[in-house]
Amino acid sequence: MKYTKTNPTIAYEEFYKIAKPVKHFKSLTGKEYDVQSVIGDEMKFLRVSTGEIWPMDLKGVHLAYCELTDFKTVNFKSYVPRTHSPALGLLLHLGLLVR
Repeated sequence: MKYTKTNPTIAYEEFYKIAKPVKHFKSLTGKEYDVQSVIGDEMKFLRVSTGEIWPMDLKGVHLAYCELTDFKTVNFKSYVPRTHSPALGLLLHLGLLVR
């Protein structure tokens, strides 16, 4: 699926400011995530379907957003290990990507 960036030059500080208050978001496939905390540059979230808590590097998500032109989950691999789908879901939730 093709996505368009709504704010391709967003600075990390602005990205952090809109990401930090997020409490819930979904992946592209509808998996639900509940944010447990944001401490420093790390967002910890609970994957509702499994009960597992995962850390995600917000700087990595921001860098992926700035550098990628093709937003397939596999392309997030080098930016955010093991949280590719949640990273894409967060960007969609924030309105930084649109179809």
